[in-house]
Amino acid sequence: MKKTIILILLGLSGLTLQAQNDWGIVGRTNWLNGWSSFNPIAKEYPQTTKILTGNIASDLTLSNLETYNLVGEVYVTNNAKLTIEPGTVIRASSSEYSALIITKGSKLIAEGQVINPIVFTSDKPTGERKPADWGGIFILGNAPVNTFGNLARIESNIPSNFRIGGGTIPADNSGSIKNVRIEFAGRGMDRYTLNDALTMIGVGSGTVIESVQASLSNGNGFKFIGGITKASKLVSFRCKGSDFLFTQGAISNVDNGLALRNPFFSATTNFRGVTIKAYENKDLTDMTMPVTNVNLNNFCILNETDLGGKKADGLIKEAIYVNSECFFTMKNSIVSGFESSMLLNSKIEVNADNLSKIKLQRIFINNCKSNIVSENGGVNNTDLEGYYATPSFGNRYDNTPSQDLFVDANNPKTPDFRLKIDRIN
Repeated sequence: MKKTIILILLGLSGLTLQAQNDWGIVGRTNWLNGWSSFNPIAKEYPQTTKILTGNIASDLTLSNLETYNLVGEVYVTNNAKLTIEPGTVIRASSSEYSALIITKGSKLIAEGQVINPIVFTSDKPTGERKPADWGGIFILGNAPVNTFGNLARIESNIPSNFRIGGGTIPADNSGSIKNVRIEFAGRGMDRYTLNDALTMIGVGSGTVIESVQASLSNGNGFKFIGGITKASKLVSFRCKGSDFLFTQGAISNVDNGLALRNPFFSATTNFRGVTIKAYENKDLTDMTMPVTNVNLNNFCILNETDLGGKKADGLIKEAIYVNSECFFTMKNSIVSGFESSMLLNSKIEVNADNLSKIKLQRIFINNCKSNIVSENGGVNNTDLEGYYATPSFGNRYDNTPSQDLFVDANNPKTPDFRLKIDRIN
């Protein structure tokens, strides 16, 4: 009997320890190990041995015995499946606009391994790579987008019938992306436009998105346009635009996310760690369809300069921006080192009904000057912060040195952003 009681107590102790440390990204081990990279500019990659170009209209497998030069707009059509073996490196041409486009009905099976990831990167040599060397990856699915006709279009030179995403199949399957890095993307088709590292239009819940890192994109890291998506272990590193942008009726659930913003790389206005939008163009939006509804769990949104090193006061703005006519829930997360943790659009009238659509539960807001703010000049931000400080929400405001929060945040090779034991009591 005594042995049984001891085992029960040990089990309860473990549960208590877990409950104390489930803020921010979580895992028994550091899930960034092996597949991620935080110095892609200096990363050595093999020389290309094969060219990948044009229309892929039948099933194709890319071998890890080759290194591919992705030239121009490469698009997968005709319900074909592009399979990429673990460890394959695809180096996109920087001398022209290059992008990979998975069209409706086709699939991308890019399943890297923890110690053998798949890498999409620039064809430039070490030390010369930069954001906007190439366009990025587009996945066009058949899940709903809240535009008239359920469709959204990308800018492209490929035939018009292949540029469209969206449909009526919530559980649509566009493939599987695991242990993949996307580096130096974000180039637009001309000097006036830009793209994102990974753009998903109408991607359905049958698509697997896990352990994906977007680094040094000239646009957003991850952009969700409509769709019904589930994803986990997403990393955005020093992207110029927003790290995570959800719009046009995106219904998304993302667990374990990391956004590292740096004022010397990231844009200072109109871009954030997380941006929640109802639409891109209201005139094209069907307001009778489901609105953008985003659930984020176990996120870390961090200002790198707050972790030590050169300061850049005034260059880092809000971490999260929420527009009107959206639903947003964030749980068990850490936001540290920003002007404010969350900024509400001026069109959001601050009342009980609207605040019930914007839920913060167990958020550790650290080293943020204004914590939670509204653009509406008539709103008392102290009252707004007080609302989210209600004990039932379990949120915390603090000023702990950021570098003291995490297991090994300043490790130059593979940082560990899991919370140290008992750093949040």
